[in-house]
Amino acid sequence: MNSHTDAQLLREYAQRHAEAAFGELVRRHVDLVYSAAVRMVRDAQLAEDVTQSVFLALAQSANQLTDRPVLSGWLHRTAQNLAANAVRSDVRRRARE
Repeated sequence: MNSHTDAQLLREYAQRHAEAAFGELVRRHVDLVYSAAVRMVRDAQLAEDVTQSVFLALAQSANQLTDRPVLSGWLHRTAQNLAANAVRSDVRRRARE
């Protein structure tokens, strides 16, 4: 499974719901996603939540992403978008309190 490309793993997950393939994708990219999230939200717990949301989005979007040549770019951009949303939500929540 280690020798498979990201695209092969994603296709395997999308077509056969292969949990091992998805687990390998998470293992390969979790550090990139978490570091992107923590740089933006500056909070470890919130960065973990964002990271989890990114991989949930990946699971939900797997079918549309199987032809994408570079998965890490999509993961990084999604992490930035979800982190920005989390920061905005956190700012609004604090303003209400």
